[in-house]
Amino acid sequence: MANGMENDPESFKVKIASTGDSFDVPAGKSILHVLIENGYRIKSDCSNGRCGTCKTRYLEGQPDHKDTALSPEERGDYLTVCVSRSKGAEIVLDLPPPQKSLGAYVPDGPVAVVEAAICVACLTCVRACTYGAATIDGDVTGVGGIMGAAVIDVMTCTGCGLCAAACPTGAIGMTKFTDSEVISLVDGFFPTAGKPDKSNGLDPEIVAFCCSNSAPAVAEFKGDIDLKIVDMPCTGRVDNLFLMKAFEDGADGVVVVGCEPGQCYYSAGNINAEKRVRRMRNWLEGVGLDADRVRMVHLPDDGAGPFKQAAQELAAEIRGLGPNPLRLPIESRPHHAAKQEVRE
Repeated sequence: MANGMENDPESFKVKIASTGDSFDVPAGKSILHVLIENGYRIKSDCSNGRCGTCKTRYLEGQPDHKDTALSPEERGDYLTVCVSRSKGAEIVLDLPPPQKSLGAYVPDGPVAVVEAAICVACLTCVRACTYGAATIDGDVTGVGGIMGAAVIDVMTCTGCGLCAAACPTGAIGMTKFTDSEVISLVDGFFPTAGKPDKSNGLDPEIVAFCCSNSAPAVAEFKGDIDLKIVDMPCTGRVDNLFLMKAFEDGADGVVVVGCEPGQCYYSAGNINAEKRVRRMRNWLEGVGLDADRVRMVHLPDDGAGPFKQAAQELAAEIRGLGPNPLRLPIESRPHHAAKQEVRE
């Protein structure tokens, strides 16, 4: 190898059977990176725990499957180009010829995006990202013209949203599950400002922010609760802003539903979410809405039963507290009265 890769024990070659193309895969790059750089398009969507979407048939070689979701049967014919390596010098893939006219690579799933002009290069996103997709580029101009801002490697980003929820300046957003999309969904749950008093045993209105693994169990719930579900790629994407917005709109309670500790597909999403829920409890206590209106629930794989119990406990707590005090007829709200004075 002319580039000296023969001295790198972690490097290997990948060959495309349909074209005969052969590419070096160095230690610092995935097969996916190398293929995309050379015009090959591979379906890849790590969001919502969809591990395995980039599986590709191999014809020759010995893959080192690493951390992959492929079954033992699949591993005999496929590898995942995002993480799989090679135990030998070369692996041959069954891929069609490249489509170089497609232009820049656009991921199938959500990815993080950075508004460099308001990035302060604080490293929060770098620490939050469990896949190493966020870095600081000293050649990018950040806030106030300072050199240095966050950049996202879209081929490494899994779309979990941990960095977006953690960013203190709002510089990081998402291509899907954007702040505006989530807030619009929550707003849609409460289309009218004034609702009747619901403290006499009627169904509490509860907003549930659910990770992709817990959403099926939550969707099975049936009970005397008006449950409004917000699907998220991971609970680590749940921003304090979303929780506040739910209460502002009139939710009687909010529950964040994620994986059990140690079981998060994105490693730390549920841990980060639990920290935000604790902050939200302190905030609710401070404004007089009662901390028990919000809680975090960790569900096992078969979580329908545990969620039902947790939801019923929250509903009982809310019935004791009464409806959300912010649920006032629109004419009684201070901001409405102020608008009326301006108009008059």
